[in-house]
Order: sequence, then structure tokens, then C-alpha cells
Amino acid sequence: MQFSWLEGVSKKWKDILVIGRTIERDGKKYHIIGMTMEEEARLYIIEPYEEEKRRNPKKKHTQRMTLKEQETRSFSYLHCREFRIGNRKLCTQGGCGGPLMNENYEEIKLFLDMMDAGWKVPEWLKDEDWNRLYLVTLRIANLKRLPKYTSDMPIMIKHDFGYEKHVLHRAKSIVLEVGKPISFQFTAHDGEKVQCHINHVMLIDVWEDAKKQFSDVKYRERFTEEQLQEIESHYYDALRQNCPKGMCYIGIEYECSRDIILQFYSKKFLDSYPETHSGSASFLMMRLKPDHKTGTHGLPLKGYAVDTPFSPDTLTVPVELLFYMEKTEAWEEQV
Repeated sequence: MQFSWLEGVSKKWKDILVIGRTIERDGKKYHIIGMTMEEEARLYIIEPYEEEKRRNPKKKHTQRMTLKEQETRSFSYLHCREFRIGNRKLCTQGGCGGPLMNENYEEIKLFLDMMDAGWKVPEWLKDEDWNRLYLVTLRIANLKRLPKYTSDMPIMIKHDFGYEKHVLHRAKSIVLEVGKPISFQFTAHDGEKVQCHINHVMLIDVWEDAKKQFSDVKYRERFTEEQLQEIESHYYDALRQNCPKGMCYIGIEYECSRDIILQFYSKKFLDSYPETHSGSASFLMMRLKPDHKTGTHGLPLKGYAVDTPFSPDTLTVPVELLFYMEKTEAWEEQV
């Protein structure tokens, strides 16, 4: 531990606002603690958290087994785009969420400061184990002072759209051929037959793409030179671990009769066992953006990158459609 770390913990807020409002929905409880103001305003919400089922440590899991078992972590309030407290509109500008930890003194200090400001821990929350709770922190945009609040004020929350994961009961196996289209059909979770058309299969030189992006003037204008160096360093470290220079990813442009996002994986990857990567390699994910909005069959055109490294002379790639993501609508909540 260093004293410089303690300096961050001992910070004083310019302002602090207690809200202390509990929300009950779908058999779960959430609690809006309040807001703080420093250089920017932040709003804090406690959410329930259930650990994923523990695996049998003696049983080796392939990537296929791991992906099927993974649950989509849902932060109910992390992607809210707007809060309205009384007549005051608060627009969010991103945020973060994570499990409460006993050793996180910044969170402990936040709770103590809130209590000093008048926050009373609700009865239902007092005996909850921290291992079963998440703290969501939302940054509020362009706010110079915290709003006024009384316990009888209505709170309206605008939830942004999200995505729900649906694992296919039986994964769809396809052999992709570079440069050639292919059509196929699968059964959705609700029994609907979905027709899909892969219009274009291509090799992507991710190293060349990264070079073009980092040399783009408009991109560079968004960051300081120090930030750019850090971003490039992390990205190239991840590339070296995920896709060695000279190797390529497979890009897919597709359209479907249903508005969904397909998740393809190479069979080679799915049959393998997870490896431990050092550094920031786990963040490297590619999403392909097509040049056109509509495909050759008149349906919305989408892109996906199979982020497994392949030789640049690859012609065929066996893949599986393991699951798909379906968009959920934006909605409003009155508290």
C-alpha cells in the first residue's frame, strides 16, 4: 500500500445528496443511495447480485461449454440514460458497476459519508451479505450543482435499450468459404424459423486496420499524445496475444429475417480449452461495420468478426452459431 492511494480515499466532496429510495421490481430490491459532486456529479445505486453457479473444478471445460454456461450480467441501472428528480432532468454520461468488496475502502468511505449526511440503511439491506450486492456508479453530464430532493418527490428513470442472450438448443454448424455467400435456417428460442443469409466472408488484417485507425487524423484529435500512446500500447499488446502479426480474423456480413445479432465461433476455438492471457488481452473484440445498411435480400445488413487467428491463405472455416442477441426496447420507470 502507498500513501498516494490513501489520498484518494480521504477526498472531500464538494456536495453530497442523500436520496435513500428503494425500488422493488420482479421480486428484487434496488436502492438509490444518493449523489456526490466533485469534478463531476455521480449517482449511486445498490443492486442484487447472484454468483454464477460454481463449476466442478475437476472437470475440464472447453470454450464451448464455458460460453454456454455464461450468463449475461445484467446491471438494471447501468445503462439508464436519464433520471428525472422532481422537475430536474439528469442525463447520464456512462458509468461502471462491480461487486461490493470488504477491502474497497473508497466504497466504505462513500457509505460512511452518506450516513453522516443522513442516509439510513433500509432494514432489508442491513443484513445483506456484500457478496450478494453490486454498486452501480453513474456519471451525470453537465451538472454544476446537485438537485434539491425531498422524500415525496417522484423519480422517473429512462432505461436504454439492451440485448438479451438466447443460446441455441442445438448449435448450427456452418462451413464458411472466403468470398462465397451461404444461406441457412435455424429455430429461435420461441420456435420461429429464422432465415439467414451470409453475403460476404472475408479475411481481415487486424494489424493493418489498427495502423490505419491510429494514423487517422480525426481519431488522433480525440486524445492527448499521452492517451494515444497508452491506448496503442494496450491494443498492440492484446493483438500480440490474440492475433499474431501476419494472421487474420474472419469477417462476416449477414442479414436475417429477424432483427438479431448472431454470435459465430470457429470450431477450432470452441473445442479448445481456455488459456490464461496476461495484461489486457481479454478486452480485444472486433465488430464489423458494413458499408451498406441493407443486404442483397432487402434485410438489415450486419457484421461480425470471428476473432480467432487464421492464416491469410485460409479458404474455408468451420464455424458454429452458438447463440444470438435480441434487442430489448427502451422503457420508463416511475419510482
